[in-house]
Amino acid sequence: MLADLHTHSRFSFDGAPEATVEALCETAIAKGLSHLAVTDHCDINGEIEGIYAILDKDAVFDAVEKAKKKYVDRLTLLFGVELGQAYQYPAQSRALLDRYPYDIVLGSLHNLRGEQDFYYMDYKAQTDAQIAALFDRSLDETMELLDFGGIHVLTHLTYMHRYVRRGGKDIDFAPFREKLITLLEKVIQKGVALELNTSALPPARGGVFSPTMEILSLYRSLGGKLISLGSDAHAPQNIAQHFDAAKSALLDCGFAELAVPTKNGLLTFPIS
Repeated sequence: MLADLHTHSRFSFDGAPEATVEALCETAIAKGLSHLAVTDHCDINGEIEGIYAILDKDAVFDAVEKAKKKYVDRLTLLFGVELGQAYQYPAQSRALLDRYPYDIVLGSLHNLRGEQDFYYMDYKAQTDAQIAALFDRSLDETMELLDFGGIHVLTHLTYMHRYVRRGGKDIDFAPFREKLITLLEKVIQKGVALELNTSALPPARGGVFSPTMEILSLYRSLGGKLISLGSDAHAPQNIAQHFDAAKSALLDCGFAELAVPTKNGLLTFPIS
């Protein structure tokens, strides 16, 4: 597996200061990658509502274009964006995608309507029923995200799970099986890749893949073939983190290759 298709530079509001685009490229090359996507955060609701600093999209574009030329013989660099909650402000989201020539667009859900980012929630103070209700809402709003269109990859489907586990609790996915099937069938119907995100694998961050092996296997059993892989690195040293474990997980679930739609067609990489 030679591609990390979910990384963040210092232009993201939570990116490490040392995470210049060039530093990300140098690390990717050193780790033997052939492809890297720089996908900085643009949580559209967060920008419009003044929650997060506005991504300097022109600066990201310029930095990536320069790096594409500099590393052209050593690395295929993709200009991407992690577009959060696009369905909450669809007109503004569409305008963003029309303005910039993104090679790859990741669609993510970090917060529900009227709620703070799952990262900031205190799960110790919530009952299991309250947590389950939040997850149920997250599935509904993820389906809205898929209906927005314009995304190539659905990122970290069970994003809130990593923080629930970090808070010492868990989510029982069994009661949501039918709704998960409906969602995953929509992923397949829309031609969107499902991402296996490795950022929460360390025990301190939840110790779990996103989505879980259970959900990944369900996706495959439904005929899901489009699969992406992302470290969600916010610092150079975290590029391609835990990819060996990811390879084993994907093979166990029946995947033989990564297959990721982009603006310029389908990228495929054998899992070996």
